[in-house]
Amino acid sequence: MNTNSLQMRCGCCFIIPLAVLRELSQGKLLKAASRTVFQDSFLETQRLRSIREGFRLAMVTTRRSFIAEAVTHAPVERLFDCKHRESLPGALVKSTEKDPFKTVEATTAKVGEFYKTVFGRNSIDNRGMDLISSLNYGVDYQNAFWNGQQMVYGNGDQQIFVDFWRSADVIGHELTHGVTQHESGLRYEGESGALNESISDCFGAVFNQWLNKLPASNEDGWLVGAGIMGPAAKAKGYTCLRDMVDPTSKHCLSPQPDSYDDFDPTGDVHENSGIPNKAFALFARTLGGNAWDAPIKVWYDACTGRHLSSSAAISDFANATLAAAGRWQGADKAKVKDALAKAWADVKVPIAVS
Repeated sequence: MNTNSLQMRCGCCFIIPLAVLRELSQGKLLKAASRTVFQDSFLETQRLRSIREGFRLAMVTTRRSFIAEAVTHAPVERLFDCKHRESLPGALVKSTEKDPFKTVEATTAKVGEFYKTVFGRNSIDNRGMDLISSLNYGVDYQNAFWNGQQMVYGNGDQQIFVDFWRSADVIGHELTHGVTQHESGLRYEGESGALNESISDCFGAVFNQWLNKLPASNEDGWLVGAGIMGPAAKAKGYTCLRDMVDPTSKHCLSPQPDSYDDFDPTGDVHENSGIPNKAFALFARTLGGNAWDAPIKVWYDACTGRHLSSSAAISDFANATLAAAGRWQGADKAKVKDALAKAWADVKVPIAVS
């Protein structure tokens, strides 16, 4: 089956694009020690992407409005060990005193704390949904993903990619796919799919900045997947998967367009997400200070509250963020809206005249 047609109807959300796995399996990006590992990961990623669409559709058709204050259930974390098989969720892990389970448990808890303290959100679904993570998925599996119900982490080949749980922004990115699933239910194709990926990049990056107390001016805070780059990738100059400030940079293993003029209608959702990614990074860096203040709160307002349809285009989202900026009750309201309008203009996304 044609890969593009499969992507159009699939919705499982991964950190590594299919195109990158395909090129690695063919030795086009880097000479992997074993191309078979990447070929297997490419095929497994294709298979898994078909699973989550059912969960997305279920959320879209059954979403209701809930009063967060009335929810008293606190999310519980549960960790499982796949033991290098591809059966989920795996064996329940009762003790998390050692890595990798200790780190995953701690970082996942911090994601929950981030959503609670910054946005007042109670877990992924805002109703205290339990946070389930499965580690050691498959043999050297080259990805991490949200499957509609839980997080799953592969171990990489330890050359191009290391264990996928090692990067805090990856964990934040994938759990945010769950938030999007329960809010707008963005389709995983075309412009809405690019937005889906971009929203996860934005929240994942800001979570990492919040966790490590990095200001918006720190360039390292805008590198997506820096923590999963293995020694072979670093030796070739690849420092990250994506750079939100400079999406086209050669140090990105998965470079992206940074202007709507270069939007590729046939491209993977991970590729076109560079356009709204750069708009957010420009917005946050223009305002200065911390990205987890006004910038990400404006994004959260636009992403929640039924302001976004499941088939939203990038320009629809841009206008939703401008409307959210108009609702902003914090300091420097005019500065916030002006910086946001300029950021969207800089990446050539058309916005409504207000």
